[in-house]
Amino acid sequence: MFMENDLTDVQDKKQEEFAYVKVIQDAMATLGWNASRLSKESGVSEATISRSLKGGRGMSGANHNKVLIALGLLQTVPLPTLQPRPIPVVSWIHAGEFAEAANHWPVGVLGDGEPVYSYVKTGPNAFGLRVEGDSMLPRIMPGDIAIIDPELRCDNGSPCVVYVNGETSIKFFWDRETEIVLKSMNDKYPDITIRKDSKVDFRVIGRVVDVRIKFF
Repeated sequence: MFMENDLTDVQDKKQEEFAYVKVIQDAMATLGWNASRLSKESGVSEATISRSLKGGRGMSGANHNKVLIALGLLQTVPLPTLQPRPIPVVSWIHAGEFAEAANHWPVGVLGDGEPVYSYVKTGPNAFGLRVEGDSMLPRIMPGDIAIIDPELRCDNGSPCVVYVNGETSIKFFWDRETEIVLKSMNDKYPDITIRKDSKVDFRVIGRVVDVRIKFF
């Protein structure tokens, strides 16, 4: 019979799995690695790494240590104090609707797919966007999911989701005396400069607070 203690054990195990995935994801993001690169550096198969990071069967102790060593991490991974929170993933079209609705979700707009989980503390209206394009390479890759908090102010130099004349994108935000400057991380994209006295339809939707890496 499945007892309450068994449920607690399952929940504790899930928490440990989320903690492990979060630590590995953050380390990979810092290094700019994907699952293929981590496999090459650690000697653990890409399939094993991807399965583990997607919440499937965990790695053996030996593979676990190989991955942590390759990433330059200690072999003992501390559990975060925050519980992972499901974040709805929405389309870029819905993100634009969010801007047009003055930062309130239109009635009936829900996540467009399975949620992602984040340990980052966010407001109740936080949402995820699956990244398209290469303007924020190498920090944010196509297919990654950016977690957006519309309740946080975009300080100078912070990555934000912005709405400009019907187009929604992620840019580094700079508020200057007479203009707003939006910068891409990828140097092949020019800066976007918006004068504050212009009639450009410009709004800040929210600040990027976390990025969940695409592993497959």
